[in-house]
Amino acid sequence: MSDLEEPKPGVSRRTVAKAMAWSVPAIALAVPTPAYAASPGFLTVTGDGCKLPGNATDVYKGYAFEGSITNDSPAPVTISITDITLNGADLGTFTVVDLENCVELGSTFVVPTPTIDLRVAILTQGAGNSANGTLVISYTVDGATEQVTVTADAAPPIVGGGACRTFSVAEKLCLESLAAA
Repeated sequence: MSDLEEPKPGVSRRTVAKAMAWSVPAIALAVPTPAYAASPGFLTVTGDGCKLPGNATDVYKGYAFEGSITNDSPAPVTISITDITLNGADLGTFTVVDLENCVELGSTFVVPTPTIDLRVAILTQGAGNSANGTLVISYTVDGATEQVTVTADAAPPIVGGGACRTFSVAEKLCLESLAAA
């Protein structure tokens, strides 16, 4: 329309075409996803932990971090922890301990369904200093990569009546016995 023409009353063909384009229903595609895809994460870590001091244990001389495991998916899953760092420093070898039954699960284990808030400790072999820092735990769930990042609090000693309040007396005895095995 030129500047000299008067606008015509009513709705233009262009406006009708735009409205029609937006009124076409969207088609939803069914894409298969793993049953656990909407899960917030199978491994939860609080950042609380205790130090497993030097000569107090034979195997694990690093940390015991508090965590929990949940599997509310319809099938068992395999979790494999692949790396643990504190402030970017590798914490070496690690294992997961079921605190309820005082059983070492290892770094790769199957979690049955349903498992809700299974209390665990993650033991590391290496340790930097026991100051606060960023704890990063990388793991896979049936091959899909996951990661937990938390601020780890200062870790007091777990042995000798130390100031560690993260674990109960029974849990401390369990961790000390497994770490020394």
